[in-house]
Amino acid sequence: MFKFQKDFYKNGQGLHLKTILYSVLASIIMTIIMLIPGAAFLIGVITMSATQNDITGEPSGAGVATFIISMIIGIILSLVVYIFILIPMAYGMLKYYKDTDLSRTPRFKDLFMFLKKGNYVKTLKLTLIIFVLSVAIYIIIYIVVFIVEIIFFGIFGTSMAIMQPDSSGSNVGVMSISLIILILFMIVVMLAIFIPIYYIIIFIANTILVHVDQRSLPTFTKLSIGWNITSKGPNNAWKLLFSNLLYFIIAYIIFAVLCIISALIISILPTALQIIFGIFLYIIGFIYMIIISHFVYGSVVNFYHKNKNALYPPHNQENEQTNY
Repeated sequence: MFKFQKDFYKNGQGLHLKTILYSVLASIIMTIIMLIPGAAFLIGVITMSATQNDITGEPSGAGVATFIISMIIGIILSLVVYIFILIPMAYGMLKYYKDTDLSRTPRFKDLFMFLKKGNYVKTLKLTLIIFVLSVAIYIIIYIVVFIVEIIFFGIFGTSMAIMQPDSSGSNVGVMSISLIILILFMIVVMLAIFIPIYYIIIFIANTILVHVDQRSLPTFTKLSIGWNITSKGPNNAWKLLFSNLLYFIIAYIIFAVLCIISALIISILPTALQIIFGIFLYIIGFIYMIIISHFVYGSVVNFYHKNKNALYPPHNQENEQTNY
């Protein structure tokens, strides 16, 4: 059931700790970079606070204007930093997992490899296409969900209006059954929406991995290969979904049980020890969640390699020369 996670573990034996440490360090660096646009938000808040009227406590017009301008600049800077810096760095971080699954030692400097000349423009082209695709999908999903909600409330509201004059128990029962049926209908529709969302997420992940593998390929060729790996490989994408879903459920059950046991232990300790033990458990819980996420990412990369090796064996030989 957990073959992707297990194979990733086997392939990366002796490398997992380094990959996790590099990923955590990379995440810290990316978070610090993301704080740069935060300076604009901070300037806006400070300016508005500094221009407050001493009597009314209301900010001046200039303070409000500065705040609004700072917010707009901050949002624009955040988007620019995210698209042009953080996403290429995320591709580099993904390479840590790819190398680990191939039993290669990850290199920390690969975090910046897609910001380098020769890689950067191609990375931006793929990123912008994926960004436009993601926004379009979000809009379509939002519209579909909105329509489903209108249908749901319309049918349910009509049912209540028809049945309200007669307050007999039979009508109440019929209304309850109608509500259950409508809720089940909404669940089915939401699951139907989730199917293309999930496939698109895996497709995007596979396309990015193709780019990490072979940056020289044309952008639309990468998209085509990513789709084939997602939909035509011998390993079914749904197996990846259900294995990760079950993996998460089991991991969270274990986490919940440990939290309950820890809470019981903390409750009988002196106050000073409660604080120390609580901090220690928080750190352990944080590390636990990092490890869980590590094998989820690894399972996606392992799925990619399995299907890619089956569909495009000549490309894999070329990759050995392309990456190193």
